Formats: sequence, C-alpha cells, structure tokens
Amino acid sequence: MYELMRPVMRAWYAGRMAMGRSTPKPMDHPTVPATLPDADQVLLLGNGPLHGWGVLTHQISITGHLARETHGETARPCSVNYIGDETMNLASTEHWIGTHDLASYDAVVLVIGMNDAVRLTPLKSWEHDYRALLEHLTQRLKRSARIVVAGIQPVRSVTAFDHPLGALAEFHAGRMNKIVEDITDDFSAVTYFPLAAPAVEPGRPLGSSCMYNAWAKSIVTHLAPALDQVRAADPAPRHSPGSTEFSWSGTRRLIEQAETGGSPELQRLAALAQETFGVDIAVVSLLDGDRLWYAMNTEQLPKSIPKDLAYCNTVVEHDDFLIVPDAQNDPRFKGNPFIDVTGMDFYAGHPLHSTAGETIGTFCVLNTSPRPQASVSPEALRMIALQAETELRRYETA
Repeated sequence: MYELMRPVMRAWYAGRMAMGRSTPKPMDHPTVPATLPDADQVLLLGNGPLHGWGVLTHQISITGHLARETHGETARPCSVNYIGDETMNLASTEHWIGTHDLASYDAVVLVIGMNDAVRLTPLKSWEHDYRALLEHLTQRLKRSARIVVAGIQPVRSVTAFDHPLGALAEFHAGRMNKIVEDITDDFSAVTYFPLAAPAVEPGRPLGSSCMYNAWAKSIVTHLAPALDQVRAADPAPRHSPGSTEFSWSGTRRLIEQAETGGSPELQRLAALAQETFGVDIAVVSLLDGDRLWYAMNTEQLPKSIPKDLAYCNTVVEHDDFLIVPDAQNDPRFKGNPFIDVTGMDFYAGHPLHSTAGETIGTFCVLNTSPRPQASVSPEALRMIALQAETELRRYETA
C-alpha cells in the first residue's frame, strides 16, 4: 500500500506547499543571540514547527521563545541559532549543516520529519538516515554536548494536512517516531521526547507567538537539564559560533535586502523572465561558501540552501548555460533530496559574473513540472541575465 500511495502523497504534499507559499514566515536572520556573555549555545535543527509558519520574525517563532524560556529556566543567558527550512528533509540535513561550526554548541534540538511523514519516506531509509545523522552530530559536537530529539507532532494537527490523506501520514509518523525512540537509546548523549499537538490560538491556525511559546516551554523541560549537565561537565566560558564570511563583496548586502523583497530591478527581471518563459519561479542566486543564497523571491524560496544540492552549482562550476527538462530523468539530479522535496523538476540557468570576472551565481528559472528543452531560449535567458549581472555589480564594494 505504501509503495502505491507514495507518489500520491508526494504530489499531495507538493500541492499543499504550493498553496502555502503566501503563508507568512520569518524573513529575518534565524539567530536570537544573548545580550550577556558566557551564554549557553543552542542549535535548533529541523523543519515543521521550527520553520515558523504564521509569523514574520524568528523573535516570536520557536527560536526566540526557546532562547527566553531557557534563560528563565536555567538563570543563564542563552543564544539560539536555527538551521533548516520546510524544504529540508532528513536525507538532506547533513548538507544543510554543511561546514557550520558545531563544536561551539552546548546542545542541539532536533525536530525533523514532518515532510518525510507526509511523503511516506520508507522506514528503512528513515532508520538508516536518522542513525547516520545522530552519528554525524555526535562526531562534530564537543564531547560534553547533548542532543534533544523531538518526535514528529500529530500530522493532522497541521491545518494543511488535516485531511483523510493526513491520517495515513499520521499513522506513518507514529511508526517513524518509534524507530527514532529506539535509535536514541543507543546514544548516551541523546534525549528523546514526543512532541505534542500545538496549542492553536483562535484565528491563527497556521501559527502564532502563543503556539510557539507553548512548544518552546515543552522543549525546555528537556533542554534545560541537558544544558545544566553540559555546564557542570564543562564550565569554561562559552563563545558564539563565528558569523558567516562571504567571498564576494556584494553578497551580504543583497541577501539582507532579500529579507524585504530584494532589489526592485532584480524583481522586475524575475517577473519578466516568468512571463517570457511561462515558469513558476525566476530568481537570482548567489553561490558563496557552502551555501546558495537567493537575492529575491525569498517569500517563496528558502533564504539559502546547501550549494551541493542546487542546480546552480553545476552552472557555476562549468560557467555555462544549463537546462534540465526533467530532473527525474537526469542522472545528475535524480534522487537529489532538495529537488525531490520541492518538486522543481525543470531548470534553466545562466551564469552571472562579478566585475573581476568571477562566476558568483546564476539567473535561473524553475518549474514544478517538466518542460521541453526548447521552452527556454539560451539567448533570451542570457539577455535577461546580463541585465541582472549589471545590477549585481552595483553592490560590489572596493
């Protein structure tokens, strides 16, 4: 039954996500730093409730509430950083972590699996990937660090999935949670707890500050004792992980501007490309470090994604136009977990260059269904990309 239903559930999930593109979500930097020194350092890792559906800032998503509730419980300042997105699934989590400095954290809170449950990820893959992720975290965290693992919340408690198909996903999630509970017994530094259904605020079914505060309080009952153990074992002063450094001088300004929509000129060019080629999304991407950053359209797309999961990485590596009519039939991208979750099976991209000639990103178009190779003219896309390149160079600093 699962094999028969899996394509149906994946299509249903993709449809739910497409309908939810206009749902508010945090657009600011996903870190709530402590204002006092020697703060406990906590990493939130995952999707689902951590994504912050329904609110516009991480200050009132679980990220902010967890920092404040932990401070109140431990009487020590707490800094919380979030890595993840609704498009991150278990199979791609290590890619999302990338080269991030995990050794600075006292604890990791892992909340992952909602999209895996809805899309009926095979249980053997789930078990293998979850164990591998915990081993990866254990190896990269400092010896005293703890990991707090939350189970998948009841699937039908999410408004978008309160549907008969959601009942199948909820049953699957129960089996996935049992697997995780059994796996965590093998790790001495890991604590598992079931995540309850949200306390939905009347009139705010998609998410609210009150909902995230209630979830943060439930997490803190397991996180605070773990942090006390870490502090007792390692009383040395804490330091925040280093801030992101960018190799191209214009990257920081552009991604900061993307939080409020992005450059008007880039928005104009994206709209032109969407109309010209009849695609779902057009966007400028910047590849810097181990991440791909979107310079606009972040209300529809993540703020950034792992570079090695992006079509655009191939464009930048070869410094040449790329068109992918159907990713599911292209051996370079078939099975890519980010493309699989987003369903963006069609891609066409043109490289963008800095004044010095360095390939810094792409102008690209994406579509949720395959399209013919001839549907995007390389020359027409190049003409739009050159205009975007001119705009990008305005952001360079000496």
